[in-house]
Amino acid sequence: MHTLWPLLTGLLITGWFALDGFSIGTAAYLPLLRHDPPARNRAVAAIGPFFLAGEVWLIAFAGVLALTFPAAETRLFARLHPVIVTMIAAWLVRDAAMWFRARRPGPRWRARWETTMAAAATTFAASTGLLLGNAIQNGGAPLNPYALLTSLTVVTVFFLHGTAFLTLRTTGESRAHARRTATRAAPLTITLLALLLGAAPLTSLTLTPATFIPGLTGPLAAAAAWLALRRGRDGLTFAATLVTAASLPLTAGGLMTGSLPQDVADPGTLERLAVVALPIVPLLLAAQALLWWMHRRRVSERTVTFF
Repeated sequence: MHTLWPLLTGLLITGWFALDGFSIGTAAYLPLLRHDPPARNRAVAAIGPFFLAGEVWLIAFAGVLALTFPAAETRLFARLHPVIVTMIAAWLVRDAAMWFRARRPGPRWRARWETTMAAAATTFAASTGLLLGNAIQNGGAPLNPYALLTSLTVVTVFFLHGTAFLTLRTTGESRAHARRTATRAAPLTITLLALLLGAAPLTSLTLTPATFIPGLTGPLAAAAAWLALRRGRDGLTFAATLVTAASLPLTAGGLMTGSLPQDVADPGTLERLAVVALPIVPLLLAAQALLWWMHRRRVSERTVTFF
């Protein structure tokens, strides 16, 4: 049971990075389309069916973390309260911008909310990186060098993931622009992931060779995405950036293996939670697969979207 819950918690946060990271990255990409309103509409239409489903993973992760690792959650909230509040505020503003942008037809109205969405998404990603970078460490100021490097890396990985998603989901000039942007972003992403892995020994006293496996996966997957971009392989590109995004929380979990087991809740709490939580996970995976199958076609000018 003590092994199961760290794995489940890791699955949930990894699912969020992989399955909501691209919608955050797509929103951050919108300012590069400021002179092309139809392209912005297509980008929002592309993420519209997915962004709420992606957030379910984060909500589930927060709930499971609070119940299964209460001591770790208390330490995080005590140390990083401003970072967590900023992250939640940016999350809410990003969602509000998605809902409000299409409520009026005027171009200025939409442009304001799209700018708000991009700023909130970037802040959301940066705050997530700060939280992740600080969670790995036992103490220190929230704005320490490793946490800032993690923050920049998460923003860059999500941006690459979002542009790779648009190469898969759009056509014509929208696809071409996203592909060119992703090709330029890939080398920076590879560099930051390599730097983050190289700095990992400075943050943890429980390093093992296995700890570095997900860390190595990140830059290797980003390099595979770069190569796939250059060959025009859209599906392979997105699959590679999905692995890149997933590598970040997996690496963090590897660096935290020495501290997590001692924070696990009592067996009675875990047994009661298992009755509720474990049956939901297969349903969550099945619903996500069904959603992707339903929206497997690329968006176009005729795509109908609520957002």
